Amino acid sequence: MTNALDQGSEKMRAAVGGDLKGDDAFAALVRRLRTPLLRFFMRRAASRNDAEELVQDLFVRLLRRGDLMTLDNVDGYVFEAAANVARDRGRYEQARGGGRHVDIDGLAAECEAPGAERIVAGRQRLNRMLAALDALPPRARTIVILRRFESLTYPQIADRLGISVSAVEKHMVRAMSALRFDLEAAD
Repeated sequence: MTNALDQGSEKMRAAVGGDLKGDDAFAALVRRLRTPLLRFFMRRAASRNDAEELVQDLFVRLLRRGDLMTLDNVDGYVFEAAANVARDRGRYEQARGGGRHVDIDGLAAECEAPGAERIVAGRQRLNRMLAALDALPPRARTIVILRRFESLTYPQIADRLGISVSAVEKHMVRAMSALRFDLEAAD
């Protein structure tokens, strides 16, 4: 495994245009910090593959910094850079809606039109509601229609019918109770 890490760091160094002469210190850093960095990213990533990718991204960033090995606290710098990589990935995922996407490949398309049973049940319920509405006293029926179907406010209904807002409220409460009772009795 160490040989694979050495080869990987050589490939990364060549990919970013570095020289292979100073690769020993960087290879030692990779060997020493890869596992702790992988654990660091595993706590923050959705999967092991994501964590592996974040570790590789971090090492590519570190290779681009030519004076990395001359820093006083290399480990501290590496983990600070790891936190930045994790934050960058989090921002990217948030902007892209990561985790909110649903895989639709396995889903079967459902017809959005209601089935025949649902249509019949809806018509029956509508007929019951219309019958219950017809059974209301004329003024209560008018108030319900103005409020629920024409979306008028209580003051507007009161002005139109020439009654107080309080009377509109009382008619509405009684009418809704009667409608609810009639509809529940029919179910």
